Amino acid sequence: MKTAEQLITKKLLVALAIILAAVFIPVPPVGKPVEELDAGSSFIVIDGVKIHYIDTGSGGKAFVLLHGFGASVFSWREVIPPLSKHGRVVALDRPGFGLTERADPAKMPYNPYTVEGEARLILRLMETLNISRAVFVGHSAGAYTALYIASKHPEAVEALVLIAPAWRMRDGGLQRLLLSLPLADKYGPLLLRAAVPYLEQTLYKAWYNKSKLTQYVVNGYKYPLNARNWDKGLYWLMKHRKPVEIDLDQTTAPVLVIHCTHDEIVPYEEGARLRSMLKTRRYSY
Repeated sequence: MKTAEQLITKKLLVALAIILAAVFIPVPPVGKPVEELDAGSSFIVIDGVKIHYIDTGSGGKAFVLLHGFGASVFSWREVIPPLSKHGRVVALDRPGFGLTERADPAKMPYNPYTVEGEARLILRLMETLNISRAVFVGHSAGAYTALYIASKHPEAVEALVLIAPAWRMRDGGLQRLLLSLPLADKYGPLLLRAAVPYLEQTLYKAWYNKSKLTQYVVNGYKYPLNARNWDKGLYWLMKHRKPVEIDLDQTTAPVLVIHCTHDEIVPYEEGARLRSMLKTRRYSY
């Protein structure tokens, strides 16, 4: 019969084995290198990040399109063709999304998953493409980035079109706590893989007319889940993207706010409040 000391020793050894396994057994990566998933558009390396983007149209006016959370350039598939008749249109997969490379922020000259780093990357992309000034069209979280660029770099922004703008980012204390726990960097991405069904449910909430959400559209939004380390990119974004100061008084460009009264993700009141704060501006609508 085993003694109490032997039982305790066995339990300690089992616990130690579990801890060592958690620390040292690697989590296999998911997906393929982004260049192997090329959807017929282009890639460009900016400050060490391979950005997936579309560049079409021509003329003196330029448009830069910034999609929302969980989206990609696919979101603009019905917008780009008519808009390109009025000027040059550049749409990119924001860091952490689409087919843009999930670059490790620890190995980059600056962190592209912060609002400041993303803005810097976008401005560098514009510089590389010889675009000095553009109309920024931002949807949801992309509108937040567009507002930040307009407040900090007004010389680069001709006008703003903000669609369902998620312009008041909240810094969740519990989320920050969980992301700071030991082994969060290793197992956080693994948990996000398990959350894919929930993310797909969120996609259905984004459509007022559910009949428009065909299988083709669902597949288009899910396609970036084939990209290498998509889970890590989303994890890095959740860990590093925090609220920043946006001074609306420094946003001197004309602003158009577009918001659906039935929005289930970003409440209509958010857009209405932003509109009211801009109501003294001559060109806000």
